[in-house]
Amino acid sequence: MKSNTRDLFGLLALVSLLLFTANFILKMFDADLYFFAYAGYGLTLIVVLGVAKFYVDKLNMVWKVIYYIIAIFAVLDYLFSLF
Repeated sequence: MKSNTRDLFGLLALVSLLLFTANFILKMFDADLYFFAYAGYGLTLIVVLGVAKFYVDKLNMVWKVIYYIIAIFAVLDYLFSLF
């Protein structure tokens, strides 16, 4: 993984944690803003799918197909709450 890509995933992971923390703090004051949790889950999904993609690229075609199927289902679940 290239250094700038690794740094980008690290930044996205940090922003995701900050959004989850903001959501947690706001819940303590009974101000439940679902946006922070939703955005945090989205960034976490991007980080997980991105890092998994770099790993799957080293494997054979079967694992790449499995990765893409799971990635499609994960994104659809995130966007539309299908599952």
